[in-house]
Amino acid sequence: MFKFKTYVLKRMNMPFTIVFVRDSFDEILVDVLNQIVNEIDKYLQNVEEKFSPFLSESLVSRHTDLGEELQDDFFDIEYQEVYSRSIIAKKETHGLFDPFFDGKYNPTGFVKGWAIENAFMKYIKPLIDNNILEAGAINGAGDMQVGTRLDSNFSWKIGIENPEDKEKIIAKYSIKNGAVATSGLSKKGQHIKSDNDINHVQVTVVGTYLSDVDVLATAGVVANEKIWREIINNKQLTGILLTKEGIKRVFEEGKITDVERT
Repeated sequence: MFKFKTYVLKRMNMPFTIVFVRDSFDEILVDVLNQIVNEIDKYLQNVEEKFSPFLSESLVSRHTDLGEELQDDFFDIEYQEVYSRSIIAKKETHGLFDPFFDGKYNPTGFVKGWAIENAFMKYIKPLIDNNILEAGAINGAGDMQVGTRLDSNFSWKIGIENPEDKEKIIAKYSIKNGAVATSGLSKKGQHIKSDNDINHVQVTVVGTYLSDVDVLATAGVVANEKIWREIINNKQLTGILLTKEGIKRVFEEGKITDVERT
């Protein structure tokens, strides 16, 4: 029987839930996990201080101030990684994912998934790989990176909410290692803007890395039907979307396998 130890952090104006799974937790291990959670909290705070467009002294805010010349700290490795990957994401999604969506550089739509993935890989995955944990996960407002020991029979059971009725689940996934991201208009939609007529209410993408699937889920919301089908096929995506007409489309490894009304 597996036991769960859960922590909740508040960063970037949202809750981050950290879950550790094991058959038992002794006091020594709990102390270690408490330290790990503190390190994750410091890391998320550091990310927020660098990338938040709401903090006047963040690198992002200073970068968008055209009257300020680039200084050495703008060449911070993480800052450069986020900037380059945001630009690449814009190109790969034909401009559907745009770090300049509100007229100035704002990588909000990329940073959260990237930060969760990094924190998981740095602080939780080593505990799983060294058999200290059975499984572990970080969930930031519904987007998550999860992992499980390769020889374990434990799987993460993930339900996707219906944005029109939070009591209903429109899809269920069982995964051991990977990531799930959901983007939509009902929440977390401040970074979703488009000149197109948006018809997708919510898009969920399941994959290996949260930094990738989070971008694709966002792109899926603003994509028209033709382009989104091309992206699903080219990227061999798995997930689900809902349209404004109440149509649910399930796609798996690049193929749409189901079309029905919710």
